[in-house]
Amino acid sequence: MPRSIFDELVLPPVAILLGWSLLSIDPTEGTIEVGFEGKPEFANPAGHVQGGMVTAMLDDTLGPALFAMTEGKQFGTTIDLHTHFLRPVPLGPIRTQGKVTRRGQNIGFMEGQLFDRSGQLAARATGSAFLTPFRT
Repeated sequence: MPRSIFDELVLPPVAILLGWSLLSIDPTEGTIEVGFEGKPEFANPAGHVQGGMVTAMLDDTLGPALFAMTEGKQFGTTIDLHTHFLRPVPLGPIRTQGKVTRRGQNIGFMEGQLFDRSGQLAARATGSAFLTPFRT
């Protein structure tokens, strides 16, 4: 994979917890693909990944898509996030895709999808984020 803006950043603790790994990115198009790990610690009583963890994975896909699109100059603070759960997510490898659908001067709008280990679409999300200057 070619170098990306994330190569020089230290992953935040939540990204490490979720098993975040960059699979592909196109900052010009505002798209990103991320891998996560559905760990046993994330299981709900039915043995599937708990919905809050699914939402966290989608949030940690949409934000990085926006960050990359701004070439790391702006950080998006989520101001709303809507998740639609389509099917239970089994434990194991998870893949997400995110896209910036519109970037204004102060607000970015994104959408994303989460796929289970068999490649089935399991959740969708839409969100918006307030853009602020990023300081390392």
